[in-house]
Amino acid sequence: MASQMRDVPFDRRIPRWAAPLVARLAQDRPAVLTRADIAGYLEETEPTRDTDAAIRELVRLDWLVSSHLHGVWLFAPPGEGISRDPYLDLRAWRAKDPSVVFALAGEASAWHLGYLDRRDDGPIAIWFPESTKVPYGLRPYVSVLRLGWDALAMPMLGPSASLLRRRRLDLTYWASGLPAFGPEALLVQIAARPASFRPWADLVAHLEDLATDCDVDRLAQLLANQSASAWQRTAYLLDAAGANDPAREILRARPTARLVQVSLGRGHGGRHSTEFGVTDYVVAPLLAQAGKA
Repeated sequence: MASQMRDVPFDRRIPRWAAPLVARLAQDRPAVLTRADIAGYLEETEPTRDTDAAIRELVRLDWLVSSHLHGVWLFAPPGEGISRDPYLDLRAWRAKDPSVVFALAGEASAWHLGYLDRRDDGPIAIWFPESTKVPYGLRPYVSVLRLGWDALAMPMLGPSASLLRRRRLDLTYWASGLPAFGPEALLVQIAARPASFRPWADLVAHLEDLATDCDVDRLAQLLANQSASAWQRTAYLLDAAGANDPAREILRARPTARLVQVSLGRGHGGRHSTEFGVTDYVVAPLLAQAGKA
């Protein structure tokens, strides 16, 4: 996201009226600014200045840069360019609509949880409740994920406080201060929508960590309204990670006793698991390459 923002010149003219405002912004370093935010700063530093006129001039002089959302701007501090924070557009959305519900998912949550050795540079996977409409300006920069959960599921989607403490991750800022999937929601995502996750090769190296971090009861609750294939793939992935007892617990807890035949990925030479009803074209080959199959 942030990489889409244009660079600004470091040496920019500061109008006399704007000097106190720029100084305050440089001190506070807000990630994003709404019109109301800028009006508040002007009230403190230049109360007679018209807000819209001030914004136009600051944009023209490159002190403010438009975000991908209408009515939200980014501040470029003196001697610096725009922040390379990959979540600037999401912060802009929250600033514009503080009530919006979403969570980092997929590659982003896997990175923050330590299941990837390198950050994925593709579109950021974001989960939204079924009722949420993604702003038009944001759509090209995110990968939208829906899993049948509504906003009431949010407390279950993030990692537990005990896991964050055990991992020595900050309770508030562990995912750059944004809500994000915990291990259970991440596992359900990749089981329900395997194609929604790109760096399988990196994840497989940490699959045991992911399985160890998952709470079986929370997994079962998040799987409650998912398809039979999601239940089976979840159980299979746990088993592939060496969590054999939790895998069978999930398999026994599924709503329908009949196994459906499902695949994990596509291709040739997949390995079929009769117990879980899964033909695996992704994890087993990668584990075999690593000598762990």
